[in-house]
Amino acid sequence: MTSPHQQRRLNDANGLLFVYQFGWLRTAELGKLLWPDSSASRQAADRLARSWIERQLVIVRDLPDGAGRALVLAKAGVRMLAENGIESGSGKSIGKLNGDDWLPPASWRHDLIAHGVLCELHRRGYAVYPEMELRRRANNHPKIPDGFAIKGSEGIWLEVENARKSGRELHNLADALSIVASGQAASIAGFKPNAAMVAFLPSALDERGYALSHQTRVRNAIQAVAKNDLNIFWAKCNLLGSAGVGQVDIQKELISADRASRILKTLEAWGWRPHHDGGLYSSYSKHLVHVWEDDHGWGYSVSTSDSQPVEANHAASITEAKRAASSVLARLGK
Repeated sequence: MTSPHQQRRLNDANGLLFVYQFGWLRTAELGKLLWPDSSASRQAADRLARSWIERQLVIVRDLPDGAGRALVLAKAGVRMLAENGIESGSGKSIGKLNGDDWLPPASWRHDLIAHGVLCELHRRGYAVYPEMELRRRANNHPKIPDGFAIKGSEGIWLEVENARKSGRELHNLADALSIVASGQAASIAGFKPNAAMVAFLPSALDERGYALSHQTRVRNAIQAVAKNDLNIFWAKCNLLGSAGVGQVDIQKELISADRASRILKTLEAWGWRPHHDGGLYSSYSKHLVHVWEDDHGWGYSVSTSDSQPVEANHAASITEAKRAASSVLARLGK
């Protein structure tokens, strides 16, 4: 049985490690990470933080606009983690000091959204890695996500869309998300991404003060660049206070690629004819598409004109089977 003293040491080590990994944390997020299923997690984190401050394990920084206090690791906190076999470093250099005032990183609002989504994923049983921790582990990687989450074989690449993107910047984001969601992205820090998540605020405004739908803009951009239909996770974040995240609603959406849609239209225009093995077939370029119904639902296959198989699988309906085959052709660049 764990004694009160042992439990305090464990809370200290786990909590200070979270502070180090995230770079800085408020008690609102710290509580969710340490006690994800407790309705009193914030109050417990406040008590823990007061103890840390008394023991000079952390440094307190005030965030702008009444957004609360950020905790960063102090030298004494580094020593405590070292006593538990954990290598870390002080967070004293995070942000800038202007006299007695602390200026947080310019991305602090963006970071709070990422923190909120990672807390929710942590509550759902994922192992989470914030951007700062990823940079430490893979500092030469050309592209670092805003967070990463792992559960089982699923590796979620998190992007926070909090500022209006357009043109090349939006195109690059959509292209990166498409590559990740299709499972074609390179590993980062030893983790293999195979799912993409976009976090956004539904109440966002653009620089002119007009309502801005990040979800619609990113969805349209992905449809335009994706080679095949793919799933995207959306994390709709509701603000709590001036900058923190309260409820996070996570939904998965199958996004239809424009290229796949064009191919499906071509298949429909060519027409579907009876196949000698049953079902129907159509033709596109040098490929044949076959759809049929069996005990497993609606099957589909894509093969070359000389009968070399490319891909085969099942879908729930004939419409979905035709669409999935079109997506295969789109991915082939045909």
